Amino acid sequence: MKKIISAALIAAMLTGTASVTAGAAESWREAFVTRIMKIMSSDPTYNHVALTDLDSNGIPEAFILRDGKDGGISAGFTMSGNSISAINVSGNIIGTCLSDITIYNDNGRLIFVGREVPRYSSVINYYKLMFDGKELTTEKILKSYVDSYPTVPYKDMYGRDFLTNGYPNRTKIKNFVDSYDSINTLTATNSDANFIVDGETVAINGYTVNDSNYYKIRDIAMLLRTTSARFNVTWDDYLGGISIQRGMKYNIVGGELSNEKESALNVNQSSAPVFVDGNQRDMLSYNINGNTYFKIRDISDMVGFTVDWDGDRQAVVIRTE
Repeated sequence: MKKIISAALIAAMLTGTASVTAGAAESWREAFVTRIMKIMSSDPTYNHVALTDLDSNGIPEAFILRDGKDGGISAGFTMSGNSISAINVSGNIIGTCLSDITIYNDNGRLIFVGREVPRYSSVINYYKLMFDGKELTTEKILKSYVDSYPTVPYKDMYGRDFLTNGYPNRTKIKNFVDSYDSINTLTATNSDANFIVDGETVAINGYTVNDSNYYKIRDIAMLLRTTSARFNVTWDDYLGGISIQRGMKYNIVGGELSNEKESALNVNQSSAPVFVDGNQRDMLSYNINGNTYFKIRDISDMVGFTVDWDGDRQAVVIRTE
């Protein structure tokens, strides 16, 4: 399970200014223990805890549950920056579905599915769990929806019996939280692909994730700045996501088309929504060392240019005319 990325942090990732220190990455454990203690002290009937990294950033989301109660979720929270951030939980969510989660891999996109066995029914219910950085929502699905996808060896944890004589036991809670060990199966390597734009060879850094090449969206906007396929990219506070405006000349912010290659790569699936001319688009992107990267063909579909692969030259070929 993992932490929520706030709007400010995702915006910083888009502009390349975000960083997560090792200290911040580990500080969530003690903060989680304190928050769980506080919630259980207020109402000891909520004494079950689910930890799951829904946004795949290495820091789990935590949910406090009550056994046998439909929708019995007292609270959800994660770590945003160096502080606890609350998660809104829709009222129709069945708390027990968070106690048995399986993660499936759909070509690099992780699908979290909760399994609920009703107390008085033999029918097993499955729920797709969706987390946008602020709110947890679910969609009831058939098991066949994910049967064809391989599962991910991901550590999700569910615990109970944290009380001693009716009061939360800090040692039990701490041992549970400290034993959580997330597994980030994503890896990125420097891409060796060349880049050709309207017949001209250009230098651009990219990364290969799950056998596909991904590029910083601001770098692509910079390359196409004076072409008919130009577009601007910003962070939109009102929409709460990455905003792409087609036909607009890209506004340079600095740091575009850097030739510096990084060997130590930290890659996570991005949870930032993407809007093209105000309309939300569903696409897979990754945060790699604090910047947002997209598959080049997804960018071409969004913006409107032609992209091909030249095997002889091992090159991505873009045509805007």
